[in-house]
Amino acid sequence: MKITKSNNILFILFSLLVLVSFLSCSKKDVGDVDTAEKYLTCKLNGKDYSFNFHVNANDKPVNKEVNFVVISGWEKEDMITGFGIDMLIPGEGAKEKTYSVAGGSAPELDGQYYIQNYNNGKFLGTTVYDGGRTTGTNFTLTITSLTAWGVKGTFSGKLKLTGGDTYINITDGKFSAPYN
Repeated sequence: MKITKSNNILFILFSLLVLVSFLSCSKKDVGDVDTAEKYLTCKLNGKDYSFNFHVNANDKPVNKEVNFVVISGWEKEDMITGFGIDMLIPGEGAKEKTYSVAGGSAPELDGQYYIQNYNNGKFLGTTVYDGGRTTGTNFTLTITSLTAWGVKGTFSGKLKLTGGDTYINITDGKFSAPYN
């Protein structure tokens, strides 16, 4: 009789352990990010755009010092229209502050608006508007949060069509991008 009682107690304890394990799990794994926390939005020539598909930042830094920040996102799942920000800060590393460049070489900061061009399913090339270090352009990036999760901030600027004379003004830019 004692063996049966011991088996019953072990079975109940095991069942409770399994139940507690299932209850302690959540649908959101550690490291997952709620999509509401990921965004990349701005106005291009006054029109609202959201580049919220596959928003991300560069790979998580290996060292405490973050020497570069790369943020990108696509408008839709078709990945035709996108926006990206690239900044390289060697030596001092990126900080929670404002960075600006207007056609000069430093800091190494650029914003890009890009459109993949197709005709009947055939890729023809990419239209790129670039700004920051390009002559006649400017770009400002404010990092408001730089954590182990990723990077958040705001941006604005004036981008120029590569190989052309058309400009796009960027206003009200904001982002929240987790590291890859």
